[in-house]
Amino acid sequence: MDLVTYTIRPFVESDYDGGARINALIDPEHPETAEESRRWADVITGTPGRLMHKLVAEEARSGQTVGWGGLTHVLWSYHPDKYYIRAAVDPAHRGRGIGQELYTRLEKEAFDRNAVCLWSGAREDDDAGVRFLDRHGFLTLRKIWLSRLDLTGLDLSSFPDRSRDLQDRGIRITTVAAEGFHRSEVQRRVYDLVRVTAEDVPRVGEYTPATFEEFVALELQEPKILPDAFFLACQGEEYVGLTSLQREPGLSDTLGISFTGTLPNFRGQGIASELKRQAVEYARTQGTYRYIITGNDSLNPRIWAINEKLGFRREQTWLSAEKSLPRSQP
Repeated sequence: MDLVTYTIRPFVESDYDGGARINALIDPEHPETAEESRRWADVITGTPGRLMHKLVAEEARSGQTVGWGGLTHVLWSYHPDKYYIRAAVDPAHRGRGIGQELYTRLEKEAFDRNAVCLWSGAREDDDAGVRFLDRHGFLTLRKIWLSRLDLTGLDLSSFPDRSRDLQDRGIRITTVAAEGFHRSEVQRRVYDLVRVTAEDVPRVGEYTPATFEEFVALELQEPKILPDAFFLACQGEEYVGLTSLQREPGLSDTLGISFTGTLPNFRGQGIASELKRQAVEYARTQGTYRYIITGNDSLNPRIWAINEKLGFRREQTWLSAEKSLPRSQP
């Protein structure tokens, strides 16, 4: 990188907007907004000892942000010596060593902290990004499929309505809004459900649940949340399954599926399928949405089978990768 043309400095509060602009340039259909980045940073760093270390690359002449990089602990897979690393560069400034410089400095930070492992990712169709991971010794662990459902003219006649059958077996479908979105006991029961059902979701690293306070901040106080589209399956007073739709910032015609899960003892009964069917029906009947988007891990074929039957089609594939590091200290 030409250190006369570009400079690297620590990330500060005012850099969130510039980072969001680069995120939108790199992935316009799934951009991470400034508000989302702030929220995650607040939660990650809210516990002593957890790291979110960021750098900014800017053009010296104009002061414009042209790249950013981060080294951070992972909330749902926390390990004190394992980090997620990322370098993002404005496409107009790629090929000038900016990403390499950001990565080199962040990796040094990881070495200095005696890290044993780095995680990262790249879009499969981003040849430069994939080569970057290969060049730096990352090994692909799995693939994440981002898929889309076009609600226009959608025919669900081949996807059965299981609500009556489930009701006969004592399973009712409701929403967080109907249960009482702001009631602390409802929030706690939703958290307990997510904490258990997320345990066997494929991920890098070992599962570490978020605290209740972190869950509320990230999922229930999230501006994207739609309480009347946060569907729950209940047996008596127990929540046994869920799926939730949320707004997608900057995409007024699109909703996203945040998470779908069922307690282990209730799987294989069609609960997840019915929750997803009702979520699709909700989106279709609102009259303002054309698409639903979601992500699927390649190691979670059950959920992908449901989505595929509903009509979701893959449009992006992300590679999830890992690099082992030798300890710099005994």
